[in-house]
Amino acid sequence: MKMFMRRFFIAAAASVMLPFVAQADTYPNKPVRVIVSNAPGTGTDITARFIANQMSEKWGVPIVVENKAGAGGALGTDYVAKSFPDGYEILFTTGAHFSFPALYDKLAFNAETDFTPVASIAQAPIVMFVPADSRFQTVQDVIEAAKKMPDGVSYSSPGTGTSSHLAAVMMSTQADIRMLHVPYKSASQAALEVASGQAQVGFNGTGVTLPLLHAGKIRILAVTSLERSASLPDVPTMNESGLEGYDFVTPILALVRAGTAASIVDVIGAAMTEAAATPGFKKLCEAQGLDVAIQGPADLKVSAPKEFDKWARLVDLAGVKALR
Repeated sequence: MKMFMRRFFIAAAASVMLPFVAQADTYPNKPVRVIVSNAPGTGTDITARFIANQMSEKWGVPIVVENKAGAGGALGTDYVAKSFPDGYEILFTTGAHFSFPALYDKLAFNAETDFTPVASIAQAPIVMFVPADSRFQTVQDVIEAAKKMPDGVSYSSPGTGTSSHLAAVMMSTQADIRMLHVPYKSASQAALEVASGQAQVGFNGTGVTLPLLHAGKIRILAVTSLERSASLPDVPTMNESGLEGYDFVTPILALVRAGTAASIVDVIGAAMTEAAATPGFKKLCEAQGLDVAIQGPADLKVSAPKEFDKWARLVDLAGVKALR
C-alpha cells in the first residue's frame, strides 16, 4: 500500500509539472503583458513599446504594454514580483531597480532575488546643464566655483536618490566639492527651474532636457557616459572634462519573475536583443537621447550584481536615509 501511494504521488506531481514543461517548449502561445515601471512617454516606455511591437510581429501573438508607474518604479516592479513565473509578465524598468535594496528598508519584493535578468537594450546618460545665459561654460567652471564657495552652487534633480541625484553625487565626490542639492518632485520641474535660472546647475535625463536645449533655454556642459552620446555628439563627457574615468548611465532593461524556465528567458532575450539591433531602434534611441546598449540574459546575469553594488555605494555617498 505504501509503495502504491508513493507511486501515486510521484505520478500526480509529474502531471502537475507537465503543463509548465509544455509551456516552456511552446512559449509563447498566448498574449504577453509588458509592465513598464515608468510613466507614458518616457524613454523606458517608448523603447518598451518598440521592442514589444517587434516581438509581437516575430511571435505572432499580441503583446499588451501597460504602464504601472509610481514609487520610483517600485509599483510596477512589485506587480511583476507577484506574477506567475512563466514569462507572460515582463518588466521593463531602469537602473533605478539596482538602487532599491539600498534606498528602501521595507519592500514587498527583493529586487535581487525575485527577478531573473532577460535583456538590457539601451542606456540613458544623465546630462549636466546650465541656463542658456549662465556664466559657467564648462564643468571645470562649476568645480572651481564650488571649491571657492562650498554649497554656493545649487543644482536641481528630479528627487533625492534618483539617478540624476546620484550622478551629481558621483561628480561632486570625484571633484572633491560640495554643491547645494535642490530636489524637485518631477524631472520636468527640475529642468524648468534651471532653464528659468532658479537653479544654477541641473542634472537630469535627456528626455526633458533635449527640448529645452533645442529651444535655446539651456546649455549642456557634459554627458555622464564614458563615451559621447550619439544624440549629443558635440557635448563632451565628464571624463573629457577632467573627471577621469567618470562613467554613469542608467540602463533600460527587462526582467521576469525568478523561477521562469531558462528556455523561456532565452527566447525572450533573443527576441529583445534582435529587435534592439535594428536600424529602426537605433534611430528611435537617438531621437530620445538614448544610446543602444545590448546585453542578453547571460551577460546581464553577470553584470547585475556589480550594478547593485555600484548603486549601493552611490546611495551611501549621497547620505540618503532608507525610505519606507
